[in-house]
Amino acid sequence: MSYRIYVVDDDRHYARMLSYRLDKHDNYEVEVFHSGEDMLKALSNVPDLILLDIMMPGLDGVEVLRKVVAQRPGLPVIMVSAQGVIDTAVEAMKVGAYDYITKGQDDLVKLDSIVRNVLEKVSLEREVETLRDEVKQKYQIKGLIGESGPMQHVYRLIQKATRGDLMTAIQGESGTGKELVAKAIHFNSSRSRGPFVVVNCAAIPRDLMESEFFGHEKGSFTGAHARKIGKFEQADGGTIFLDEIGELDLDLQAKLLRALQEGEITRVGGCDTIEFSARVISATNRDVVSMIRQGSFREDLYYRLFQFPIPLPPLRERGSDLLLLAGHFHREYIKEHPEFKGKNLSAEARKAIAAHKWPGNVRELKSAIERAILLSDHDEITASDLMISNVNPISSWADRMTLAEAAETSFSSGSGAGGRSREEEGVPLEGDDGGILSLEDLKHRAVERAYKLCDENVDRAAVELGIGRATMYRLLKKYDMM
Repeated sequence: MSYRIYVVDDDRHYARMLSYRLDKHDNYEVEVFHSGEDMLKALSNVPDLILLDIMMPGLDGVEVLRKVVAQRPGLPVIMVSAQGVIDTAVEAMKVGAYDYITKGQDDLVKLDSIVRNVLEKVSLEREVETLRDEVKQKYQIKGLIGESGPMQHVYRLIQKATRGDLMTAIQGESGTGKELVAKAIHFNSSRSRGPFVVVNCAAIPRDLMESEFFGHEKGSFTGAHARKIGKFEQADGGTIFLDEIGELDLDLQAKLLRALQEGEITRVGGCDTIEFSARVISATNRDVVSMIRQGSFREDLYYRLFQFPIPLPPLRERGSDLLLLAGHFHREYIKEHPEFKGKNLSAEARKAIAAHKWPGNVRELKSAIERAILLSDHDEITASDLMISNVNPISSWADRMTLAEAAETSFSSGSGAGGRSREEEGVPLEGDDGGILSLEDLKHRAVERAYKLCDENVDRAAVELGIGRATMYRLLKKYDMM
């Protein structure tokens, strides 16, 4: 890695000495100027560092520094001062100089150390900028996979979402790529240089969620041994992505609404209000309108978060995108694991992919492709290697939500889906003494049965009950099942 260094000094002898010392480094490209005016004309070439004399005829060093700061903010400048103008060097530091050296016996020793420190900083900034560009390129809209009509509509919505800071809500079944869309919006918006902070509302215990959102002060509750900065503060200047927003309880929904309306938060246990400026993108796989009707989601928060809704189509509605995605996941896995090079999807496997309903959407497809590459004993990956079948598949998210709503309605009326009794469904309504079970006991038995039938797999049990993962964990702890 090479660095361009400008030396600006009207003292030709001293400028030559600095240049000679710096030229000893193979990766330093040194250019000498004897006036500030000449250097400013060459500033468009963007050096990595400027060594600038303070006392010069014409424009003095401080005047030149002001122009450099105005034209190239952040460009490091080291002032070179004579013994009698140290006060001026200190003034230059206030204007924006990185540091200064004085012309004397120790100036060259100090010069080596300062230049090395500055260029290490420049190197780090280059790496960060390179990584930022790579991330932005990765999450460009054109980086999303899909050419179907439904996905073209999604692309148009994403492009419109990047024009401003409207709160955006991404709706879609689990596994459709909601976080990927959120990142595409962030990294193509005016906030792309700011942080992208993710909060999974379903994965954080309810009693810790407020602290996770807004932070807390030391000693505000048991275990708060130090101040914690919340996610909203961390996202200042960038974007905060609230995944699984439907899992928030009503109390926290009210506090979130106030924070969004006021643009400020208060840490748990604190008194000071803290302003923040972050774009809010939320996502959910739940029917929020139905939740509003049931009283589990605030209507005013809905209108706040869903300013710009983006619905994502399930994979089964994306037609030819199925094989495009399958090919993409196949290539990506082979690229990371070249030992499997040569394995390809057979015509039989592609046919099976096109016929499958994919209730787990893109996430399920990716897992199936990667698993098939590992399982296949031949170069041709067969349909059986995919380990997929439409015989009694897991129901789609939309079907599960419909069944869950029907179950909730029938639960209160005392009959199961299709008019069958709870005894027929496997959850008895009567207790051991023949009396009617309370609603709490019925919920207890339903959770216990689902957890047992799903081999104590929390995610599967939550899916079958039509509830969120976090809710399932809370119920299991409540009933001492884990």
